[in-house]
Amino acid sequence: MIRPAIASDKARVLVMAKAFHEASGVPIPFSAAAASVLFDAAIADCNRLCLVYVRDGMARGVLAAVAAPHHLAPVMLASEIIWWIDPDWRGIAAAEMLCAYENWAIERKCRYAGMVGLGADPAVSKLYTRRGYQAIERHFLKPL
Repeated sequence: MIRPAIASDKARVLVMAKAFHEASGVPIPFSAAAASVLFDAAIADCNRLCLVYVRDGMARGVLAAVAAPHHLAPVMLASEIIWWIDPDWRGIAAAEMLCAYENWAIERKCRYAGMVGLGADPAVSKLYTRRGYQAIERHFLKPL
């Protein structure tokens, strides 16, 4: 089942946020405090989202996003912040989570929805392409 997160999901979502961060390879240290603030905002603000994928009574996946005006154009854009599904639970849940995210974005009058893939050639690229996403940019990060 995919549903909006509730306050009692917080501890499990923070565990998944840390797993996502570790898998990302981003050299920025993980902050449970910052993830906690993000979670609280996502369940309180209608222009933020935190979905959980629940199986066997436990959250096994999380997708957090924000809807906001694009920086350079007068259109609303939905942007994924974190998306993680525990490895043993991946499969059909991925498409279901994307569908729920896209529907949420449409409800907020977003003209576009953005997703990120980890690595130079993310495995999730095929899923994104099948769902109509187009590769637009490649992000680079330099530690200073």
